Amino acid sequence: MIIRRLIRKVYELQSQLSVEGLGVITKILVGVDGSENSEKALDYALEIAEKFSAVVQILNVFQPPPEIEYQLNMFQQTPASGYPGDQIGYHSNMAAFIRDLRKTHEAILSRAIERATKLKPALKITGEFKEGDASSQIVETAANDQFNLTVVRSQGKQQNQKTLSRQHKRNSRPPS
Repeated sequence: MIIRRLIRKVYELQSQLSVEGLGVITKILVGVDGSENSEKALDYALEIAEKFSAVVQILNVFQPPPEIEYQLNMFQQTPASGYPGDQIGYHSNMAAFIRDLRKTHEAILSRAIERATKLKPALKITGEFKEGDASSQIVETAANDQFNLTVVRSQGKQQNQKTLSRQHKRNSRPPS
């Protein structure tokens, strides 16, 4: 019920803005991470997109945990003996683990696209997979591709919401 009221309010505001010549919502970016809250964010984005016939781009960002990157860097260094054959075999396990994490994120994106397409078959829905800091990638994508609206979860599997809010305020610019 709350989502419906919010959509009505957005619709009312959008109608006022378009009448005043300030633009309409045509491109929506929605970040997903596989959490229940990101599914809610996707549902919200789809409802708004349907009201305005907007394009929806679903974004998933793979961000390896910092401790894994550190461990990988440690295992990529030449061993003290100087012989590459003396490296600890843990490196291949770590690389496989990161590969599996990446595949998991790709699957999250695929499921989100599939779900969105089933829910709103009339909408144009695309997906993009990126690697790096999640909040930075979302803000960068929103700014570079000139999205009118960015929808993210308030709390998901990754705890980057405060960072994202700060960066979005600092880096956001109106679409041209």
